[in-house]
Formats: sequence, C-alpha cells, structure tokens
Amino acid sequence: MDLEAIKKEALEYEFLDLETLAQKVQELKNSGISFLACIAFVQFNQRISLAEARKLTLELAVYSDIEKKKIDDMNRLMYSEFEEE
Repeated sequence: MDLEAIKKEALEYEFLDLETLAQKVQELKNSGISFLACIAFVQFNQRISLAEARKLTLELAVYSDIEKKKIDDMNRLMYSEFEEE
C-alpha cells in the first residue's frame, strides 16, 4: 500500500475512539504495513503533526514493549547518524 492509498483510507476511516483506532492500526500492522505507514495513517486520520502521530501510534495498544524498544533504538541510531554528518 503506497502513501496515497494510506492517506485515502485514513481520511475515509471514521474515528470513534482510541480503542477503535488501535484496532485499525493493528489490522494494518497484521496485513504487513510498516510502522512508518501506520504513523502516516494516524497522522492523516487525526490531522496531527508527524511527531504527534508517532507518539500517539506508540501509545496505542498495538506494539509490544520489545517492538517499542526496537523502534526507539532505530530512532536513536538514525538521529545519531544524522548528527554525525
């Protein structure tokens, strides 16, 4: 699923509450959608900034503590490499 398809689906998805949003993100994750694509879905659905969408996505009961640690480790690595250049 490309970004335009994610954006379209996010804009069409009716937000009811955080639990149903978590269920939708879980569905996307289970279908093989990447973490970044899930963030994009949340960002467009909630009409919030990328940073807010990342924070909210990690707060949803979708990712395990181990997955969250891996995500945070990759994020730190990315920033450290960026700062080196």
